[in-house]
Amino acid sequence: MYIDSHAHLNYPDVVKNIGEVLQRAEDAGVEAIIVPATTYRTSLDIVELVQKHKMLYGAVGIHPTELKDFEVSHLEGIESLAAIDKICAIGEIGLDYYWEPYDSELQIRILREQFRIAKRCGLPVIIHNRNSTNDLMELVRSEYDGGLLKGQFHSFSAGQEEANECIKMGFYISFTGNITYKPNDSTRIAYGIVEQTPAEHLLLETDTPYLPPMPYRGKQNEPSYVNHTAAKIAELKGITPEELGRITSENARSLYGI
Repeated sequence: MYIDSHAHLNYPDVVKNIGEVLQRAEDAGVEAIIVPATTYRTSLDIVELVQKHKMLYGAVGIHPTELKDFEVSHLEGIESLAAIDKICAIGEIGLDYYWEPYDSELQIRILREQFRIAKRCGLPVIIHNRNSTNDLMELVRSEYDGGLLKGQFHSFSAGQEEANECIKMGFYISFTGNITYKPNDSTRIAYGIVEQTPAEHLLLETDTPYLPPMPYRGKQNEPSYVNHTAAKIAELKGITPEELGRITSENARSLYGI
């Protein structure tokens, strides 16, 4: 019924109980889970993890906050790993201008290279954005390449104008459990974007182990909780959670080839 398009199941506090986590996910109606990497090292770990569990698929890539130990050879490694069975995307990649100090020029250069890897490999990208919307959208436009660049803006944090542009370019957007929190300025913007975004451009995600939905706020998130986020999004869309699950799962299969 559901596909969790973004869950960091390789993190130590999650993977140590991976069997129980996956069983709870299956019991909650989750059919498949995409596990994104954040470094070259975790990309290797994820390749191994997804081979062990039928419902898991992986993404390989280098996150913008994980560039301290970056080496050029890591990009070559990511491109090699992208050809392995059950690796369905390049991610989690993007820009992050929240944690200081940061090197925006380095982040942009590494992101551009990973966009180009994705296009060469024919894979979608999983995009992270934090306090970097202007630079990120400029880079996406420059690398769009008539639709060769495709993918998902995960935990969408830009505005309605950017959402409209992403949809026009054929990208998908998703929101985490924070869309279920008490309404504030941020959630109200998210509500409006969900309401105006065709369901055919939405995906579901948990961002495990972060941002659990109500009533699990303050606890470690996991894929079985995706149904709470789905219920809120379905409410905003005026459809049933079952219908939302069907549409978003079709979207995920189409984008990621799973």
